Amino acid sequence: MPVNPERFRATFDALTRAGATPAGGLSRPALSELHLEAREAFRMLSLKHGLDFRVDEAGNHSAILPCYEPEAPTLLIGSHLDSVPNGGRFDGALGVAAALEVVFALRETGKPRSVTLEAIDFTDEEGTWISLMGSRAAAGMLTEDDLKSPRGHPEAFQEALERAGLTRAGILRASRARKPLAGYLELHIEQGSRLVDTGKDIGVVTGMVGIWMYRVIFHGRADHAGTSVMTDRLDAAQGAAEFCLAVRRTVLERFPDCVATVGRMVFAPGAFNIVPESVTTYMELRNRDPGRAQELEDALRAEAARSADAFGLGLDFVFQESVRPAAMDEETCRLFEDTASRLGLSHRRLPSFAGHDAQSMARLCPAGLIFIPSVGGYSHSPREYTRWRDCLQGAETLLGAASILTGMG
Repeated sequence: MPVNPERFRATFDALTRAGATPAGGLSRPALSELHLEAREAFRMLSLKHGLDFRVDEAGNHSAILPCYEPEAPTLLIGSHLDSVPNGGRFDGALGVAAALEVVFALRETGKPRSVTLEAIDFTDEEGTWISLMGSRAAAGMLTEDDLKSPRGHPEAFQEALERAGLTRAGILRASRARKPLAGYLELHIEQGSRLVDTGKDIGVVTGMVGIWMYRVIFHGRADHAGTSVMTDRLDAAQGAAEFCLAVRRTVLERFPDCVATVGRMVFAPGAFNIVPESVTTYMELRNRDPGRAQELEDALRAEAARSADAFGLGLDFVFQESVRPAAMDEETCRLFEDTASRLGLSHRRLPSFAGHDAQSMARLCPAGLIFIPSVGGYSHSPREYTRWRDCLQGAETLLGAASILTGMG
């Protein structure tokens, strides 16, 4: 029951056309026009191959091969088509292409199935607006408060929802029932170099770290950049810069098992000739242990207070959102290992330090995630690259596992 290499490649190319960059990457943030164009390509491919198609109220797109037995469960296979700005071509899109190929290949066997197959493209995995928005909505994990505090400006978020034909109320209604689900499978590039470094073909993911996100806002006073003397200023940029350095120092010295990142700073008023009145820093931290993450948060709150005091600034340390750690299903992990071994592929277990839709789906049904090697470990960059041989081997492993779960193996 092999993957069709030509069809798989054609599907991948079709799903990575919209938003392609001259450097070979992909740039289509969630619910942008280019993202919606890619989703239209997914819809057209689904219909071309005779699959049912539906969009739920969170905007998750599904290509469905139904099983007409009463109360047949559904096996979900998927990933996401949105990308970070100026990101890579393989992140997410490869998993959606592989999910479609699995459905195509299983249908071609003509064997009876005990489950419905559903290839799914989740909305906003990358968190342009809300981290893992589509899969968290499907798992019933989103709240009204989550939707009131998007990462982007609330008005821009509302415009994005309207562009995609979505509503906040609808997103909260998008949760799926647990009972009819047989499981969730996902293929993804590793976004790191552990598989390459150890010469392994397949990474069987044991679980994902938690991610906690914050806005740390330093409040000063706007002054003329030429006429206000340096010693009299309440320069919010100085506190923010001091804090940014303190984040790195704190993690290296006291929390080597964690990571923390200041990924964005917004200056107000934001002009060359005005001393910054406020600077908002956007920070996240990651760890597999929520208790350890809380200890790091407490330490960084103290560092932010010290930075603010040093420059006479006000401070707001605001929790934004979190994605909790999640373990993958043990039986599904063993199934992936057995499948890889049958295919003659080397494999190893490893945790994921990045978030994925499988993290949400693990709250809803047995979930499994496999990685394939990333050359150089590059990701969220146009340098991201995975050899096509590895893509095929990952798709074969995904297909083999799905065939067992559908009773067709």
